Amino acid sequence: MTTPAPDPAAPDPDAAALAARRRSTSRTAALDGAGQPALDALARARVLVVGAGGLGAPVLTYLAGSGLGRITIVDHDTVDTSNLARQTLFAAADVGRSKAECAADRVRGVDAVVEVVALAERFRPEHVVDHDVVVDAADSVEVTRAVSDACAAAGVPFVWGTALGYDGQVSVFHDAAADPVDFHDLHPEALPDEGSCAADGVLPALCGAVGAVMAAQVTALVAGLGEPLLGRVLTVDARRWRWTESRLRRGPGSARPVAPTLAEPPRIAPAELARRLGTGTGTGTGTVLIDVRTDEERATGVIPGSLTPGDLTDPDPGVELVVVCASGKRATAWARQAIADRPAGAPPVTVLDGGITAWRQEGLPTSF
Repeated sequence: MTTPAPDPAAPDPDAAALAARRRSTSRTAALDGAGQPALDALARARVLVVGAGGLGAPVLTYLAGSGLGRITIVDHDTVDTSNLARQTLFAAADVGRSKAECAADRVRGVDAVVEVVALAERFRPEHVVDHDVVVDAADSVEVTRAVSDACAAAGVPFVWGTALGYDGQVSVFHDAAADPVDFHDLHPEALPDEGSCAADGVLPALCGAVGAVMAAQVTALVAGLGEPLLGRVLTVDARRWRWTESRLRRGPGSARPVAPTLAEPPRIAPAELARRLGTGTGTGTGTVLIDVRTDEERATGVIPGSLTPGDLTDPDPGVELVVVCASGKRATAWARQAIADRPAGAPPVTVLDGGITAWRQEGLPTSF
């Protein structure tokens, strides 16, 4: 793949983008106690937003211009006409498009510096890996419990919100905090999702109000801009616009469900993987590479012959699956879950030790 030479007369887009970011975050820097340290903390932060709908739209609207380093958006749904009144990221022309990809375009339109990753798929526990804060904007008890378990396992705080009818709530959970508290302490019983916007309706402005508070929790956790709602649940009654706060603590009899212990996958060194690929050997009939990085990351180069998880259909049980990511962390999380979920007779799963970073450091080839 040949890269064209840069035009020396063209302006530096990175310099222009950085200048635009400085202007857009200048009001944040002017806050009491903020300044450059707060901006630096935001620029290093990696935030995962689960859901780009009624709550995710205002969350992403405010996070887009906050100067974050990376925003990952997970949503498997597409834009529908019924969404437009409250999901303010979208317009009529977006109907039918992936919410995650459309939301990512809006974020990039605000800040050309932030790295944006769009994942048009359902939430999986491995999505949490490599993020500093998770925002649960899916407004689903089932998803929230999965987010809570994944964040507890990773030691990552998460912001939660819900809005239905005229009622909304916001809180912050962190199982690894000095005073640990998580969603299981608020709702100990594993109840199913009750109610929906389609059946019960939702006041559009309520989504905006709750989502704005959720976005503020992210900047509080990352840069200390305000006090996060850790151990506190903020409830809003949008009929009267009355906000109330309740304390939440983990009681002596309270315990989160014990997560299942996942088997640790074996690892393979880059040189050994290269030898197997070069000689056509491996476990059984061969080695199949599964690259679990984002499309943007894969565009920078892949190990020749790599597949994406979506390309993997009914692999021969005689092959060996080798999972690849940037450093090995995401690949390990993916492999653990794959090992736990795989049926009897499924192929073994191994992780490339050190990921594609280690592969490149040893001078091994990639392709585009």
